[in-house]
Amino acid sequence: MPVYFKSIASSSNGNCLALWTENTCVIVDFGLSSMKRCRQAIADHLPPSVNIDAVVISHTHSDHISYYPLRVLEGLDCSVRVHQDCLEQLRAKHFNGNGFGDLDIRPFADDGFQVGDFVFEPFEVSHHPHYPTFGFVVKFTQQAATTKIVIATDLNDWQPVMHYFVDADFIFIESNYDHELMRQYYNHNSTYHLPNPETAGLLCAARQKSVTGPQAVMLGHISPQRNTKEIAIAEVRHAFTGNGIAMDFDLFAAPQRHASDTIEIMPTPRSCPV
Repeated sequence: MPVYFKSIASSSNGNCLALWTENTCVIVDFGLSSMKRCRQAIADHLPPSVNIDAVVISHTHSDHISYYPLRVLEGLDCSVRVHQDCLEQLRAKHFNGNGFGDLDIRPFADDGFQVGDFVFEPFEVSHHPHYPTFGFVVKFTQQAATTKIVIATDLNDWQPVMHYFVDADFIFIESNYDHELMRQYYNHNSTYHLPNPETAGLLCAARQKSVTGPQAVMLGHISPQRNTKEIAIAEVRHAFTGNGIAMDFDLFAAPQRHASDTIEIMPTPRSCPV
């Protein structure tokens, strides 16, 4: 059974990623700017047969979760998963005095959690110093085959977490800015994100340590002022060529203003756990 992935939104104007199987659907981040946009994202970009089981929040910046998405989620039959270190910040920053008594919030800890077919292993990443932020290893196991997906939307240092990306079947990783465009259009907040060369370095290092490459990689959170998808993709290709590493996977860039195509990720037989 395949896993399907789609970037519904990926930029500083909003982030929303979807993962689903025929049995389970999880949204990672729901930082859309209005209730209408949230409802349209669900209606327009998920299969009609899919019901959302959970929304998993990476951190509490407003482009990943905010008041209006929480209002929409309160009316859906799904849980909201947020790390226990982010829970009070979520309430203080985004509840706006609303008690959200019908919102099914389920805090998770470092040891992770399961939603239907998916097992989530969170890992903390370096991002903004006042906002605990988490990436996720997501696994789906059926019989002897495991699908491993790694999602890290916001970070500025990949070295401590590189091992999570090894032997992944699919990687969603931010590639936020180009150094030259950053010099022209400087924004301090961009320093909390990965520049293209660092993203390329992470992917090269993970591929060198992996037995087999991922089926696909999608670059996300691409700045519309300080980057382009063409520059980001070219940087990865240049790094692989320069290091003599075969780029044996499909490489995509998440659109900045609309949804991506759906990526189908097939299970990989494993002789040992990943």
